[in-house]
Amino acid sequence: MFYHASVLEKVTEFIKEDKMFTSVDIANAVKSEGLWVRNTEVRDWLQENFSNKTLFGTYVISQISVCNGSSMASLYHPALLNPSDYVDRDQRPLTPDEVRAIAKAKVGTIKDSAVPDLNKILDKSNDTEDDEDEDTNQGTTSAKPVQMSTILTSVERLKIPGAMIRALGWVPGQIVDPALILTTKVLSGTLVVSADYRVSIPRSAVPWGKSPVIVILKDGKIHFKKAKK
Repeated sequence: MFYHASVLEKVTEFIKEDKMFTSVDIANAVKSEGLWVRNTEVRDWLQENFSNKTLFGTYVISQISVCNGSSMASLYHPALLNPSDYVDRDQRPLTPDEVRAIAKAKVGTIKDSAVPDLNKILDKSNDTEDDEDEDTNQGTTSAKPVQMSTILTSVERLKIPGAMIRALGWVPGQIVDPALILTTKVLSGTLVVSADYRVSIPRSAVPWGKSPVIVILKDGKIHFKKAKK
């Protein structure tokens, strides 16, 4: 069964705020993070998991017209809210090109390679017409070392970007050797690649408090340094 950690994360956020949503709302919320997910997969995930009342609580499903009335969609909403009040009926799914641009912007400065594997994922999409050719750098990271860097500003945990994880050849569910993530403090516990290709470490693993941190992929390892103000 399809599973994407960021889909669950976005659904949880919408429900906590009592928002009404369709599968396109959730898919676009995930894509806005630079992570690719097919709209049809989100639709199917919502249908399969709606019986989980611990998650969905008092939410119900109503059928609404979308795309200027040309089609119907399932609207997930609190039982006390009127589905007629849902306004985003004509939104369009973000395209592979748009998601690729978002992902590259989030990665920051990239040397010697485009965002690894993202093109390959997007080219398989059935949500749009034919995409661009695959990146010629795919599958060549062992022959040509990849170097990337970006700035992380989160306070609680530092999430190593998925593009770096893909470049290292790590896959969701893989246990990561802490020796490959060079921090000031020894990382305790098990490090696992999440479903959205990110690895999360505590902010306390680096010595700069809440200041922005530069995360760097170099020589097959993850490095950190304090970002200049």
